[in-house]
Amino acid sequence: MEFKRKQSLPASFRNAFRGVWLVLQERSFLIQLAAGAIAVTLAFILTLSDTSRIIIILLTFLVLGAEMFNSAVEYLLDFVKKDHDPDIARVKDILAGAVMVFSLSALIIGIWIFGRALGFF
Repeated sequence: MEFKRKQSLPASFRNAFRGVWLVLQERSFLIQLAAGAIAVTLAFILTLSDTSRIIIILLTFLVLGAEMFNSAVEYLLDFVKKDHDPDIARVKDILAGAVMVFSLSALIIGIWIFGRALGFF
């Protein structure tokens, strides 16, 4: 087996930025990005502790990363199997469910953090 020569650091960054550009074409990623941008903006507008701000930022990037992973695996599955396959559909459903779990946990924690900052809790 022949090993591929490692890429240069600039080439690795180019590939990473191309991946970000590709996912920016996805509607679901743009929705998550908008929600995350709103949450991070609010985290700096409202009086929150540094810890709460870090949690909001971390959750935002975790959700975006989960969405990117979901998109990457879906592209791979579509490449491997062009026709509809019930097993591939199940894998895609599980991936979407994983993104939903990340998103719901971020939403619940965000409601708790912002609710306390606004005096609702």
